[in-house]
Amino acid sequence: MEKTRYDSDANERKIRLKKKRKTKSCLSQLILLLLILSLITAAIFVWLVSKRDHPYSKFSDVEKTQWFEQTSAVQFFTPTSSQTPTSTATIPSPTVTPTFSPTKTVTLTVTSTVTPLLKRKTPTKTIPSSTPLIQLNEEETKIIGTLKAATETLPTITATPDMWFEIIGKPGTMDANLIYENAGCTWAGVGGNITDSRGDPIIGIRIQIGGFENNEIREGLSGQFPAYGESGFEITIARPVRTFTDPLWIQLLNDHEIPISEKIYFKPSDHCEKSLILMNFIKVK
Repeated sequence: MEKTRYDSDANERKIRLKKKRKTKSCLSQLILLLLILSLITAAIFVWLVSKRDHPYSKFSDVEKTQWFEQTSAVQFFTPTSSQTPTSTATIPSPTVTPTFSPTKTVTLTVTSTVTPLLKRKTPTKTIPSSTPLIQLNEEETKIIGTLKAATETLPTITATPDMWFEIIGKPGTMDANLIYENAGCTWAGVGGNITDSRGDPIIGIRIQIGGFENNEIREGLSGQFPAYGESGFEITIARPVRTFTDPLWIQLLNDHEIPISEKIYFKPSDHCEKSLILMNFIKVK
């Protein structure tokens, strides 16, 4: 016994035919509705025009009767007499031409002379003499020389940091597509977070990465990239992914630009699947 085969194309054709019939039905109903609305609008328009054009449709019956009588009287009016034209003499009025007498113009010439009230005094320069005010003897000169030598040989005081950080474990690598969709080989960088000994985030720590060509140093700040945590940071090292001949280094600094961690050297990978280097730091002091 043969099994009945399911024809998917026939089913799709039936669905299309039903949709086409439904569309035609909707269109015909819409056209009929528009036709009825057009007829109603035309009837209302004809009624309004006929009512507006009627000369006395807006008046009462008494007003209509008065209007009809006045119109009939005007139409059938018969003149009974003609008026005789009359002429009226026009007396011209005399024209008076005014006369003007010339006006005398007086021109005044003002001559002003400026007299300075005060005279400026020319300053005179006084050249100081090269003679010192105080003369030092030999003993005083030796004392001053000894003091200068002592100040020049003072030891340089190096500021010590008030806290210290270390990297947690070793730097790891991952695909940057997990952070940036479709990053591919177009980007490479370093990211991570900074916490204290209890695991609480520390925001505002400066991060530097160096070792680039031309001694370039790139910086970041913890707390700017929450994708790595509340104290997350990220610094771009290449666009696109490339090979580095020399290793790079990363170091943390405080607000006074004092290092608060060792320089940690690392070699970025030139593989796109390892374009993101992860480094997390913890406060140990």
